[in-house]
Amino acid sequence: MDIHCPATISELETPAFLVDLDKVKSNCDEMRHRCETLLGVKLRAHLKTHKTLEAAILMTGGTKRCVCVSTLKEAEFFADGGFDDIVYAAPLIAAKVPRCKVLAEKLQAFHVMVDSLHGIEALAENPLKDGQNWSVLLKIDIGSKRAGVLWNSDQAVDLAKTIATSGTMVFYGLYGYCGGLAYECHSADELKSTSDLAAARLLECKNKINGIGLLFETCGIGCTPTASFPGEKISQLTELHPGNYVFYDVEQTLIGSVSLDRVACKVATRVTGHYPDKNTILVDCGFMALSHDGKGLIPPGSTCLVEGHPELMLTEISQEVGTLEPVSGKIDYSQFPLGKMLFFYPYHSSATAAMFPFYYVYRDDKIVDTWTPTRGW
Repeated sequence: MDIHCPATISELETPAFLVDLDKVKSNCDEMRHRCETLLGVKLRAHLKTHKTLEAAILMTGGTKRCVCVSTLKEAEFFADGGFDDIVYAAPLIAAKVPRCKVLAEKLQAFHVMVDSLHGIEALAENPLKDGQNWSVLLKIDIGSKRAGVLWNSDQAVDLAKTIATSGTMVFYGLYGYCGGLAYECHSADELKSTSDLAAARLLECKNKINGIGLLFETCGIGCTPTASFPGEKISQLTELHPGNYVFYDVEQTLIGSVSLDRVACKVATRVTGHYPDKNTILVDCGFMALSHDGKGLIPPGSTCLVEGHPELMLTEISQEVGTLEPVSGKIDYSQFPLGKMLFFYPYHSSATAAMFPFYYVYRDDKIVDTWTPTRGW
C-alpha cells in the first residue's frame, strides 16, 4: 500500500490515527521496568491493541520474544516478523488447530490455551511432528465471568491432569484475565486491591493443582489496569500480560490506570459544518473512524474527549460524520472555523486503532513514520 506521508500533522487528510512516538516509548519502558525490576515477574506483552511490528519491538525492548496475541492472524504476522515465544490467548477449538500446528512446528515456543475437554481432545488428535509436544495453558476464570474454568472448581484440576498425562502435551501453566474485575474500578487503590484478589484466586487454583503432585512453570494474569497499579500479591506470579498500555485511552483514565497526558494516540478530524440553530458543529469523523465502543459512557455522554476543549462533547456519530455539542451554553463558532483540525482521544484505543489501515507516528508536529497493522483473523 502506498501511503502519502506529509511532513506535518496539519497537512494530514482526515480522519487520521496519530501515534505519539515518545509517549509510546515511555509507556513501554515504564511497564517493562515495573514488571521486571520492581515486581520481578516476566512481562508478556499483549500485541492486540496496535497489531504492528514497530510497537511490538518497543513493547519487548527489541527482543521480539515473550508476547501474547488474540488472533491467529496476529500470531502468523508476528511470527513472520521474527517474533517467538507467542501465546495464542483464546480458548482453543478444533477448527483453529491446523493453523496452530503450523506455528507450533515453526517457532521455538508457541503456546495455546484451553478451557475445555474439546480443546484438549483436538490437540491430542493432531500431534506435532518429530515427537514435539504441544505447550498448553489452562485458562482460568478468576472473576471476569468471560472465558475460563472457575478458579475454585475441581474441573481445573481435572483438565490440568488430562493435559499433563496426555503424552503429546506439556502443561505450561495457568492464565487468568482480570479485566472484568479491573474495569469496574475507579482509582489506583481499587486497582491494587483488585489485582491482589485476582492473583490470590489464581494462586489458589495453582495450589489446588500442585496438591495432586502436578508442578508447572507459568502463572500469569492479563489486563493493563492491574499491571499499571499492581498489588503486593502480583509478585508471587510469574507473568503479566497487559496490552492496552502501549497507547492507553480515555477508558483507562476513568478507571484510574493513567492520566490523560499519557494517552499516546488520538484521531485527527476537521470541522465541516456550523449549525447555530441547533448549537452544533459537524466533523468528518464518524463510527468508521472511532468505532462505537464507548458510546455514551463518558460523562456527560460524549463518545470521546476533545483535546483542549473540555467544553465540547461528541454526542452523535454516524458512518462518516460526528456531531459536537457544548457541555453547556452556546458554541463560540469563531473558535472553530470550517476546516479547523481537532483531535479526539478515543474511549477505547484498541477498537479505534482497528478502524485505520495505517497509523501516522509523530513527534511534536512532525510526522516521522507510518505503521501498518495486520488485519483480519
